[in-house]
Amino acid sequence: MSRGKQMLRELGHAVRAGAEESRRAYYLSVYDRGFNEAAQTCLGVLSDATEELLARMKSGNLSKQEQALYARLTELTAEMDDRLRNACQEEPTGDALPQSSGARPGQPTRLA
Repeated sequence: MSRGKQMLRELGHAVRAGAEESRRAYYLSVYDRGFNEAAQTCLGVLSDATEELLARMKSGNLSKQEQALYARLTELTAEMDDRLRNACQEEPTGDALPQSSGARPGQPTRLA
């Protein structure tokens, strides 16, 4: 193989690798944004319920059962926050990345 053809082949591999890396970086940014929005929604639901009970507690109008519910919601909010922070630190696996059309699961994606 001539030197020119070899250089073109290497350039083609580099372009494909660069395109794959760009696709992965884009996917990860979308994944991060979606994860953060979902996490905030979940924590918001728990926080809203907790704040409602807290407001009723401050007015002295909270039953023993509601006090127990308030305590449990506070614990669940803290636990969920901790788990979400830990999950956020992990990157999705390559299996979670979308495949280009025509690609079969378990096979490398071809861009050319």
